[in-house]
Amino acid sequence: MKGRNRNSRGRSRGYDRVGALLQSVLPRGAEEKLALPELRKEWEVIAGTVLGKKSLPLEIDKGVLLVSAETPAAAKALSMRAGTLAKKISAMTGLKILSLKVIVGNVTAAPKKIILSPRRGKIIPPREDVQKALEEVRGKFTPEREQVARRLASLMAFYRARFPGH
Repeated sequence: MKGRNRNSRGRSRGYDRVGALLQSVLPRGAEEKLALPELRKEWEVIAGTVLGKKSLPLEIDKGVLLVSAETPAAAKALSMRAGTLAKKISAMTGLKILSLKVIVGNVTAAPKKIILSPRRGKIIPPREDVQKALEEVRGKFTPEREQVARRLASLMAFYRARFPGH
C-alpha cells in the first residue's frame, strides 16, 4: 500500500514539474486559448440547451470569459447566471474563470486563419520554428531528455502557428 502512495505522489510531482516547465515556455494566456475550443464544444451542456444555442464563448482573458449572446434577453439571462457559470467552467477546465462579460452580437464561430496541411488538415509548423523553440528550451533539459525537449519545442511551434501573435 505504501509503495502505491509513494509512486502516485512521485508521478504527481513529475506532472507538476512538467506543468511548471510548460508555463515557463508557453506564452501568457496559452492555457486559456487551448481550452477555448473544448469549452465551445461543451457550451450547451454548461449554459443549458436554450442559452447554449443562443450564445458563444469568444475568448478568455485574465480570468474573464467573453460571451456573445444572440439577443438582449439571452445576454441578461447569462449575466444573471455568470457566477454559477464561472464556477462550472472553472471546475470543468481547471482554469480560473473569475467572471463572464456578456455582449450582444453574432453567435456563429468565426473561422480562424490557420496553416493547414492539404493532405490531413493538420497544422504543421515550419521546421525552422521548431528548431528556434528547441534552442529556447534545450538548456532546461539534460542530454538524456533530448527527446522531451524536442517534443516540447514542437508543441511550442505548433501553438505559435495556431495562435499567431500570442
